[in-house]
Amino acid sequence: MIELYNQLNEFLSGDILLNKMTVIPKYRDGLERPQDRLIALMDIYKLFIPTLTTVDIYNRLYLSVLCSLEKKNTIEEVKQLNENFKNRKNSEDRRYGIIGGLDSFKILGSAGIGKSSAIQRCIDLISENNLLVSKVPYKEVIPVLFVECVADGSFKNLLFSILKEIDSKLGTNYFNVNNRTTMNIDTLLVLTSNILTNHVCVLVVDEIERVANDSRKGDTLINYLTQLVNQSNVAICFVGNISTNRYFSNKEYLSRRMIGIEMKKLDYDDHFYRFCELMFKYQYTRDKVQFDSSYATLFYKLTNGNTAMMKSLFIESQKYSIITGIEKLSLEVIKDTFKKYFSTMLNHIEIVEHSNVKKIKQDEVKIEQDEKRVNDNLFEHIRNISNKDINKALCFLKEHIVVEFCTYD
Repeated sequence: MIELYNQLNEFLSGDILLNKMTVIPKYRDGLERPQDRLIALMDIYKLFIPTLTTVDIYNRLYLSVLCSLEKKNTIEEVKQLNENFKNRKNSEDRRYGIIGGLDSFKILGSAGIGKSSAIQRCIDLISENNLLVSKVPYKEVIPVLFVECVADGSFKNLLFSILKEIDSKLGTNYFNVNNRTTMNIDTLLVLTSNILTNHVCVLVVDEIERVANDSRKGDTLINYLTQLVNQSNVAICFVGNISTNRYFSNKEYLSRRMIGIEMKKLDYDDHFYRFCELMFKYQYTRDKVQFDSSYATLFYKLTNGNTAMMKSLFIESQKYSIITGIEKLSLEVIKDTFKKYFSTMLNHIEIVEHSNVKKIKQDEVKIEQDEKRVNDNLFEHIRNISNKDINKALCFLKEHIVVEFCTYD
């Protein structure tokens, strides 16, 4: 499989990976007409700033691709294929987990965190065309296949979605050939597993909660997922909401195969501040505002660090400002936009904000007490040791007082 290895992009790490992963769309200068500026706002959705979790996703996906390629055309893989076909009519004699399933993992997080965007960005960096071709013997392999669970939560339809996506990548006809009313789910599972084994390295299943959270099917769905992991001989990455975790942990044999990556909302830290600062460089109102901590605080209060929510609020606020003729992204405009278009988020924001406020108040009490003890004697002490020398006073002050500041281009 050396020929397939060489078609992968070089493995990246450190600052090189972060720079390659970052997507900063070009700002459109000189736009005067409102309609042109409104269209330009859509570029903000392309903005992507990686986090440490994104780096972890890239590492796992890339290494999973390498492990799957290592198993292609091996004796063990041929045994797996034969085993699948041999026992598909007699499920009682079926053996699972001959060589596959141990390198599968899950990526969980609340909606809007950026799970799908991060995965798609990682896929782009792993392979240019997302297709590897071996000439001797001729074989087409998809490094990472990304599918989304169907809305009805049917596992059979999930398998059909996998076949459709493979057809779109390879130009094959697996879906039409197997889309029959007489096709039962066990036979379809075996066929899909073997097609995955032949043509896919890593399968990413997004919105898995549509299947896992179907209480009508319960353990049956868990068993089918386990079969898919064991029989396909490819690494499978399950992506979904945090609520899905209880279904993965329901069965020991599935739980131990699912190393978890949890994507969390942004904390109010330097990364969040830099993200907001960069986002505010895409102002398309006639009058530009200077970004400062008041905007950062407001955005965190209204979005709780949800990146998708932040982008939407920033875009909608500018739309509102341009359409109404205000032409300035003030704090009041952002608040009015949130009340007007994001009112359904109020309950969720208030719940999270309440817990945060409680924690902040506890910290503030401690900080205020500490500051009071220091300030009672600090300036008196400075006056005594500096002997009215301002330089000595400043040198001593900087050891006890931190001044936060930021610069603007």
